Amino acid sequence: MIGTSRRGFIGGLACAGGLALSGIRPAAAGPALAAAYPEILKFAVTRDGSPLGVVMERFGPDGADGVAEVYIDFAVGIAGIALYRYEHRSRERWRDGRLAALDTVTNDDGTDQAVTARAGSDGLRVDGMQGRLVAPADILPSSYWHPSFVEQRRMLDSQLGRIVEFTIDPVGAETVIALGRPVDTLRYAMRGDIDLDFWYDADRVWQKMTFTIGGSFIEYTRIAPEPGDAGRFRTPLRDGRGLPAA
Repeated sequence: MIGTSRRGFIGGLACAGGLALSGIRPAAAGPALAAAYPEILKFAVTRDGSPLGVVMERFGPDGADGVAEVYIDFAVGIAGIALYRYEHRSRERWRDGRLAALDTVTNDDGTDQAVTARAGSDGLRVDGMQGRLVAPADILPSSYWHPSFVEQRRMLDSQLGRIVEFTIDPVGAETVIALGRPVDTLRYAMRGDIDLDFWYDADRVWQKMTFTIGGSFIEYTRIAPEPGDAGRFRTPLRDGRGLPAA
C-alpha cells in the first residue's frame, strides 16, 4: 500500500471484518444483543476521502450453530488501473456462545494468506501465517460485530491467525452519519497493537470505524446494502481460492 507495507496497511483493515441474514435473529451466533443486527451490515471504506472499497458482514443459522460471514474488497488505482488490491473472505461458526470454527482466505495484493481455527479441549486451536497456537476458548475474532467486543483486551486476528492485545475505553457520546442519517452512538478508542476508533449505537450495533496508518486516514461509513450483495459472500478471490465447504 502507498505509504506503508501491504501487510501493515491491511493488518488494520482486515482486523475489521464480521456478520448478518434475512429476518433471522441470530442469537446462536453470540449474545442476544446480536439480534439487533440487520440482514446485511455494509460499510463504504475510504482512504483520505477517496473510495477504497467495501466491507460487508452477515449471519445465518446452520442447524443449532450460528454462522457469520465477512466479505472485504479493496482496490487502489489510477485512471481505472488497479495498483493495489486486497480481498478477504471469512466464515465464523458459533456454538453455545463461543467461536467453534473459523476459516479465512486473503489475497493481499498477490500474497496468499489463510487461517483455520477449531475449538478443542484446551482452547481454540489456530493454524495461521505465524504457525500454530492455542488461543483462549472465549477469544473473539477481529470482526468487531460482537456486542461484548468493547469489553475485550485481546482478539484473534482473522487474517494472520495471531493474538492481538489492546485496551478499549469509551470516549463519549457522538452523533455520526450512518445509512445517510444521524445516529446517536458511543465512541470507543482501541489502543495497543492496533489503534482504531469505533462507534456503536445503543444496541451495540457497529456504525462506524476510523484509523490512521502509514499517513493515510481510513474511514468506514455504514451504507445500505444493494440487492445483489448477498450473492457476493460466496464468490472466490480473484486468484480462484475460496473458503472450504461448510
